[in-house]
Amino acid sequence: MTGFLASIKNIDEAKKISNAKIDIVDLKNVDDGALGFVGLDIINKAKQTLQNHKISVTLGNNRNPNNPETVSILSKIINQKIEYIKIGLFDKTMIDEHKLLLEKFSFTQTKPICVLFADKTFDLDIMRDLINMGYQGIMIDTVNKDSKSMTEILKPSEIKKFISINKKNKTLCGLSGSLKISDINNLKRYNPDFLGFRGQLCSNHTDRSEIDINLLKQVSLAINSSSA
Repeated sequence: MTGFLASIKNIDEAKKISNAKIDIVDLKNVDDGALGFVGLDIINKAKQTLQNHKISVTLGNNRNPNNPETVSILSKIINQKIEYIKIGLFDKTMIDEHKLLLEKFSFTQTKPICVLFADKTFDLDIMRDLINMGYQGIMIDTVNKDSKSMTEILKPSEIKKFISINKKNKTLCGLSGSLKISDINNLKRYNPDFLGFRGQLCSNHTDRSEIDINLLKQVSLAINSSSA
């Protein structure tokens, strides 16, 4: 069954969505690139507000994730009631640095998820390397939120193959990247573990500045319906 990941940016939004049917609440600074880090204070407060939800945290936009700042952040949040951490593959030449980062930690309660970008680094051929180095999930997103969506960039055959590789390796797989509510039924047919949304949850889909709880409920209902 496909779950619902919703990205939020602050505590006000955490309170707003605390009673909504969301499988994963994604803490992300949506005003800072694709995977902006929200800060430790918001993370700690959100954990108190969202005790009935699984939480994911994005670790920033650094092309080399094995940097002192990211290592320090990860050491403070790993296995601390954070179910998932999302690390972006912004540069395929840095894949060895991803391996070095993962080797520094024991992921017992927090699963590391690698984010491939449909408009930048999507590559089916590197997925097994990512899985073998320790990633417990892989998802697709987009870097440019003002351009094409993931479904406009990738072919259906590429999405299907992406899901298939994850399923065969028993790794978590997710789809996101400027998705629309009209994409849901088609994407659910591929049976991803979750679909991720931000812009579609906001009254202004372009600036993605504030979540509209009614739009969020519409997306949740569409994902949780049995029509696909």
